[in-house]
Amino acid sequence: MKKSFLIFFYILLMIIGFYNKDLLIHWINDNNASYLPLMLALSILFATIPIIPFTLFAGIMGTKYGIILGFVINWFGGVSAAIFYYLLARYLFADYFKKHTPRFKKINKFNESMKDHAFLAVLIGRLISIIPPTAIHIYSAMNHIPFLKYLLATSVGQIPIMFMLAFGGNQIFAHPLIFIAGIGLYSLFLLGVFFIYRYYFKNKVKFI
Repeated sequence: MKKSFLIFFYILLMIIGFYNKDLLIHWINDNNASYLPLMLALSILFATIPIIPFTLFAGIMGTKYGIILGFVINWFGGVSAAIFYYLLARYLFADYFKKHTPRFKKINKFNESMKDHAFLAVLIGRLISIIPPTAIHIYSAMNHIPFLKYLLATSVGQIPIMFMLAFGGNQIFAHPLIFIAGIGLYSLFLLGVFFIYRYYFKNKVKFI
């Protein structure tokens, strides 16, 4: 039921967007700074509760405000959502998550890695999306990773993906060849991080 509702909702959004495309294009081209507080708030909302896919929103921010400012908006929303989930899981719903998460075996391996490599586990998890971001939020809180360590690993780890989302939105239509080159470089970066992960965790905890 939930998936069916989401599919229906996304289709409805696309229909609304299609019939209001001229207004939408005008709004995207209008990079008035007065919208920034609202965009920052929406970035937090969509990163926390994906009413619309955050990837879509992040790409639009890159189109509307350019790569740098679009990246800042996306990064701010992603880090804010990570803080929200961490605090929620640690102080309000800790018992609930401890009861329901053990069945996820692959995620539990991430949990094991946090015992001795908390910062690296969170950082690498953010960089290459080994497991869903929400799971990283929750398990970080459940393992009582110090908030500042979690925040630093999250803040650094989300830089590449948030930058690429803004870059992609800014370049995909204007300079498709540059966009493709950027995706290629980013893929090589992810591959490099993955091999680093495999090297450090090979004899300790395997995520996959």
